[in-house]
Amino acid sequence: MPWRPRASLETLRARSAIVERVRRFFAERGVLEVDTPLLQPGANLDHGVMPMCVSPASDQQPAASGQQPAASGQQPAASGQPWYLPTSPEHALKRLVAAHRQDVWTLAPAFRAGERGVRHQPEFRMLEWYRLGWDDARLADETVDILRLITGLSGPAERLSWREAWIRAGTDPDAVQAADGFSREEHLDLLLTERVEPLLGRGCWTILTDYPATGAAQARVRRDAQGRPVAARFELYRDGIELANGYHECSDAAELRARHVTELPLHPGCTLDESFHACLVEGFPDCAGVAIGFDRAVMLALGLPDVASTMV
Repeated sequence: MPWRPRASLETLRARSAIVERVRRFFAERGVLEVDTPLLQPGANLDHGVMPMCVSPASDQQPAASGQQPAASGQQPAASGQPWYLPTSPEHALKRLVAAHRQDVWTLAPAFRAGERGVRHQPEFRMLEWYRLGWDDARLADETVDILRLITGLSGPAERLSWREAWIRAGTDPDAVQAADGFSREEHLDLLLTERVEPLLGRGCWTILTDYPATGAAQARVRRDAQGRPVAARFELYRDGIELANGYHECSDAAELRARHVTELPLHPGCTLDESFHACLVEGFPDCAGVAIGFDRAVMLALGLPDVASTMV
């Protein structure tokens, strides 16, 4: 069985230097570095992303008398209840933002079932942060700044709406229908990957904005210049590679619960993360958040063939 790390020593040293640059970037801006837990009592529910469930140990017991709870504030699951590995540190970070009203960032492991390829691995690192009082447009600019720092790639940044990107690729998204066993939404996702994304970020940074409201995930919904409902969300591309996904965060507890309840049947066996929903009920501040696929950014920075080459 292969045992050697996939990343070379040279790659690991370069990656370490990048991490230190990221740490200085946030320290200079007063954003607090935090650690987030690797077990959640409920799943992150995002369209097309499959969480990993961890079966409880048979000898799981409540904390002994006098034992202090974990520093993360994570509440223990009931006996026999499954735990979930985070698909991103989103829920834990949002609980911190809700509790302390503080800009925070982390570089944390994330886990997604069934993902493996040139740009995907089932375990990877997510660089994620939240900015109080910011919207998605302002956060997109900061995301370009840090990606320039990580990758060493310069060039201008362009803003392009989701609809404009389709038209540039020669396809009208309104004309896309269900086909070959795919629903319309699945067909759109497939064509976006095959036809639209490869054209984005060529010689520049492309900030893709104004996604359809159906793709809002945990972003707010607003109106575009034509009065259409769109997600207050952006994705950032370079050389055809998606590197970041950010939101002007939805703070409506009832709306987010409704979205997650709708998503739940697409994730058989999963349960809602009630600790996350509880923090929303208590009151979630106006903020924007973004996640960068850190391994992809390192791959781009070092000219490596795949994300696996950046990892131990």
